[in-house]
Amino acid sequence: FALWAWQARVLQLAAQSPLSTPYKKGTVNQNFMRNLSQLSWSDNGPIIAKEYLNKHGIHLIIEPHFKQTYLDGAVCFDAKGSPIIALTLRHDRLDNFWFSLMHELAHIALHFDGNFDWFLDDLDVLNQDPKEEEADKCARESLIPETQWKSATFISTSDLIEFSKELKIQPCIAIGRLRRERKDYTLFSNTLKIPKVRHFFMA
Repeated sequence: FALWAWQARVLQLAAQSPLSTPYKKGTVNQNFMRNLSQLSWSDNGPIIAKEYLNKHGIHLIIEPHFKQTYLDGAVCFDAKGSPIIALTLRHDRLDNFWFSLMHELAHIALHFDGNFDWFLDDLDVLNQDPKEEEADKCARESLIPETQWKSATFISTSDLIEFSKELKIQPCIAIGRLRRERKDYTLFSNTLKIPKVRHFFMA
């Protein structure tokens, strides 16, 4: 019931903020996602990302998860065919915001073929179904192309910052991925802090 209530709230918020631009099918692809990821370089990246999506007919709704729902994000389409991306910001970290956003966009690009009403995502869950693994892969590629990631060497904080500058992404995206893949969330923790994100959307 909590999950249904959360979904109803997301639909309500989207209906209260109609978009002036209709969504054009096929808009979301790897190139679109890559361009969006580079907005992370700005100090106000999350706000600019919301504006960018809205101007392409895509809702971005921020709604905290309800108790016992364990959600990071979701995506569906409204009655007019406009995508609705909803993020809970359950983890108040900027890297999580960008990955969650890209994951939901990947579902739009790859999986909405008329057979799904919603994708509901808990990104802490491992051994996900193939569609979730595909969305994860697409999200990672949009933020940091695999070829560049594999060829990079991170010995110091300056390596991470320089790598991020070359890709035009926020450094927290690279450090977040590095910590997750190495299962060590203390890496560079003394020299590189991951910013919070809720303050962009919540008073």
